[in-house]
Amino acid sequence: MQSPPELSDKSNSILFWNIARKGKRSMDIIIKKTKEQRPSFIGLVEAEELTDKDIMRFEETFPSYSIQKLKGGMVLAVKGEIDDIRYYCKDESFKFNYITVTLANQKTAILVADVNAVPFTNRKSALHTIYEFTIKNNPSFIIGDFNTPYESVHFGDFKNNLNSFHKMSKGFTATWPYGIPLFEIDQIWSAKAIRPVLLKKEHYKISDHALLIGVYE
Repeated sequence: MQSPPELSDKSNSILFWNIARKGKRSMDIIIKKTKEQRPSFIGLVEAEELTDKDIMRFEETFPSYSIQKLKGGMVLAVKGEIDDIRYYCKDESFKFNYITVTLANQKTAILVADVNAVPFTNRKSALHTIYEFTIKNNPSFIIGDFNTPYESVHFGDFKNNLNSFHKMSKGFTATWPYGIPLFEIDQIWSAKAIRPVLLKKEHYKISDHALLIGVYE
């Protein structure tokens, strides 16, 4: 496994992972990676199996972080404060949380998305809705399991008006499935004012999705 990226004084990091409904074992890895990276924030999807005990263990290990279970089976932890949460969903098409937080004494917003995994669902409408919400509300970061390859034509607006960490990827860009990853469906995007520096992926047997570590300035 690759060593963690070295951060400059100006760099910060993000951790995103679809933990595939694994509880304690995924929290063991999250705590280990948080000790290594000290990320600005951590976003998790398919995190329904994380218990209050798991959340409490994280809080006790990292008292400088705020962590909260969100609707839609998501979890967010920030090195700062969670100020406000808004949840949006459409049937079985998509769901996302828009969270206002305080990081480094500055207000910012994070969007955590989980798009339906049904293979034959047309994801054009879901991605368009998330994009339009992003342009209107201007979150600094958009992270999620989009269940749509980065190469999809439906990411055209994202690529034109946001920054993707894709180009900063170290090694193969595919994030799913475990074993022989074929598709880059787990992604980190940011506002234009944020500069992606590095995107690293780590694979663990407990999830069929790669854990993403994004470094930015």
